[in-house]
Amino acid sequence: NKCHDFWHTLTGLPPTVPGEIALKWLELFQTNLPVAALSATVGTLRLNDDEKHDLFTLYIPWAIRVGTQTSKVHLMNVYYEREFECNLEELRERLGIEVAPTPSSS
Repeated sequence: NKCHDFWHTLTGLPPTVPGEIALKWLELFQTNLPVAALSATVGTLRLNDDEKHDLFTLYIPWAIRVGTQTSKVHLMNVYYEREFECNLEELRERLGIEVAPTPSSS
């Protein structure tokens, strides 16, 4: 999906395995697509114990909060190319995006 890289920028999630899985959880709560559920669930199996702890205590609660409360606009419906000149913080505020938490171990 073309939005994926933009979502990394909006959320502040790094392109790491834990970051990708956290983004899949957000995608699941935003889209309710079965493929997002499968990726989020199966992807979790690749994480070590510390990463799983971060996922369950930081990222999934964040994904639920952002994915279900981002009622201003569905993130798949944003024409991101038209937003290139927009300040990132202003765009996050307009879309209702809370930056992802950073694990204390990072």
